[in-house]
Amino acid sequence: MSYLRKPLWPIFILLLLACPAVFAQRDRDNYTASTLVEISGQIQLPLDGPPAQNITVRLERFSGGILDQIPPDAHGKFRFTNLQRGYYTIYVVAPGYKPSQQQADMQVLSRSYLVFELVPNKEGATSNTSASVINARVPKDAQTEFDKGRASLQDKKAKDAIQHLLKAVELYPEFFEAQFLLGRAYMEDSALKESASALHKALEIKPDDVATLISLGEVYRREKSYEDAEKTLQEAVKLDDKSWQAYFALARVYLEMGDVMKAAPPIGHTLQLKPDFAEAHLLAGNILLRVNQPERAQTEYEEYLRLAPKGEFAEQARALIQKIKSKAGEKK
Repeated sequence: MSYLRKPLWPIFILLLLACPAVFAQRDRDNYTASTLVEISGQIQLPLDGPPAQNITVRLERFSGGILDQIPPDAHGKFRFTNLQRGYYTIYVVAPGYKPSQQQADMQVLSRSYLVFELVPNKEGATSNTSASVINARVPKDAQTEFDKGRASLQDKKAKDAIQHLLKAVELYPEFFEAQFLLGRAYMEDSALKESASALHKALEIKPDDVATLISLGEVYRREKSYEDAEKTLQEAVKLDDKSWQAYFALARVYLEMGDVMKAAPPIGHTLQLKPDFAEAHLLAGNILLRVNQPERAQTEYEEYLRLAPKGEFAEQARALIQKIKSKAGEKK
């Protein structure tokens, strides 16, 4: 379906402006305590590769939006529990190694186990050693509070998570993961000013962390501080021009600002970088339907259903396909 990408950028924007409720639902798409879906895995390093410290495993919604960020255990294992059914992307970042990512389709499966085999990055072999030293110095009691806070956030107990994470950063102010997760916890609790403050502190520790920049941009967007959101997300894109989440978030900011022309390029980048993004096909179908191309719209709705047969908008897509077929039959 790549033939649709570039020509439809401007129309994508118009439809998004007309249908903000679709993407507003993403803000409510998060952890739930009622399911037992989990994603776990193992990180493997080559025997002849550089030693790896300060490894980060990041869990994101397939449609964009960071849910959790953790370090693996001493054996390179990680685990995310109490996830709702859906599609997720897991990123692994390790100094001296190329970033790696995998998708997990949890619509049907209750458990998924991923193996990441990291590849040394010859150009970036010289990593930020100071960050590794900081990570190694995290006191045990601070780590314990962090673990409790992360578990509380997974169980959607944001206020409990905040209390544990505040203790963690009080015990060790340079605890990046705790500062980042504290920002996420405040965001889940709709305490946006506190969230921004925590994320700023995280960026003081790791100024070039793209995930933190995207989260901060999202906070600014919710506060309607659009200029700050734009600046923050542009910085994220400069640091990682392959981050479709950053492009997607930036497009949303421009859309809410009412600047359609600025929104078009990041929407286009999002689609180019993530052609298997099911919701993009749903959006393309809506666009084609509105420009009176029902047959092509039907193709896109069918592609959405192929990628996400039990997706959030599957029933709506099936209903639209049926309407298109019915109208086509009436014309014959």
